[in-house]
Amino acid sequence: MVVSRVGRKYTVVIPREVRAKIPVKEGEPIVWEVEGERIVIKPTSLRRLAGIVKSVRIPAEQEASEALEKELEREATEAVGT
Repeated sequence: MVVSRVGRKYTVVIPREVRAKIPVKEGEPIVWEVEGERIVIKPTSLRRLAGIVKSVRIPAEQEASEALEKELEREATEAVGT
């Protein structure tokens, strides 16, 4: 188990051991999901999303980014309960 701390302004550093297994880049958006009392953090890079795209064609980066933003907004709205 790898442990890190919540810093000022609630920042969280992703430990090196975790980054080595699930590489993320600085500035890359991530998704936070709450499952009961657990927090699941998922990277959202387009390469990681490529396996779940249901289209035969590969979407343009702008189109994929817009679809991701809509999905994240939908999930956030559901999480808040509005």
